[in-house]
Amino acid sequence: MEPMDSPLLEVRNLSKHFSQRGGLFAALARERGTGVIPAVDDVSFDLHANETLGLVGESGCGKTTTGKAILKLMPVTAGRIRYAGRDITVLSQEEFRPLRREIQMIFQDLDAALNPKMRIESVLREAVLLCEPTLASGALQARIYELLELVNLKKNKLSSFPSELSGGEKRRIGIARALAMRPRLIVADEPTSALDVSIQAQVINLLRDLQSQLGLSYLFISHDLQLVELVSHRVAVMYLGRIVEMGPAERVAHAPRHPYTAVLWSSLVEKMSREGAASSVAPSAWGVFDFERPTEGCRFAPRCPVYAARGRPAQCTDASQAPRLAAADGGAHVVACHFPLPAQAGPG
Repeated sequence: MEPMDSPLLEVRNLSKHFSQRGGLFAALARERGTGVIPAVDDVSFDLHANETLGLVGESGCGKTTTGKAILKLMPVTAGRIRYAGRDITVLSQEEFRPLRREIQMIFQDLDAALNPKMRIESVLREAVLLCEPTLASGALQARIYELLELVNLKKNKLSSFPSELSGGEKRRIGIARALAMRPRLIVADEPTSALDVSIQAQVINLLRDLQSQLGLSYLFISHDLQLVELVSHRVAVMYLGRIVEMGPAERVAHAPRHPYTAVLWSSLVEKMSREGAASSVAPSAWGVFDFERPTEGCRFAPRCPVYAARGRPAQCTDASQAPRLAAADGGAHVVACHFPLPAQAGPG
């Protein structure tokens, strides 16, 4: 067993590139002359036992791709992933199979995650037998009941089909199926999406209780920084495939040092993505929002209020001076920005 102070998961310089097809990264790929889209670009972080690391950013920033790469659901372009001290990037699918039980995923799509033709009892039975194929029928049934109890569902749900469940019940079954494998690490991809606010709170509380009961570690993926703060010990903020800020959840949420994190916290990014600009903020303060022309230096520069306010300094768009993560506020909090925000200040 690895030492207690050793990370359970170590991600180092992880990159995943896709063939260019157009869209958000197309201009960047053309300018580089590579013909590839850097969905995840040189990402590094650690995750310890019994810890929740929130991975937050807009849709398309590379969060889910990072999660799938950790589960070896897709090959990586470069970098290393170590789980429990073992380099899993070099393992074949067959070699990785025993470890796959320990690393499970809660998928975002409530309906696609469950077979619509299987009753819930069959869904859970299949999962349990994958982990413990020699269980006797009595022990198998007891394990299924145990899983239902862990996610606070009644036994009468076992005869239901997924279409007969509410969104919150589907999510709980998805969590129960992941728990059937007795995992140590769970990648939770937008586990509260498509749920009412009250049900989101129930799911968050459930995940926290399960972590306490079972000693789980979570990589919690979301676009909602406020939600991520509630469940995470630390938060990593992604923008266009790169981590731009990382640190203790409370500090990242309430004292962001990167301008993009400040925008996320103010809940303006999604609105800006849809409308081009937020009516509550003067466009001159935020600069031009151009999603088709990310820069070679700081990728947030075209949208950055600090970049605009400082007269568009050349170092922000200089490929040779791309900002790297550096310590802020003592070291546990790091930020990749040439002009980080003052502590306790936002971009206003």
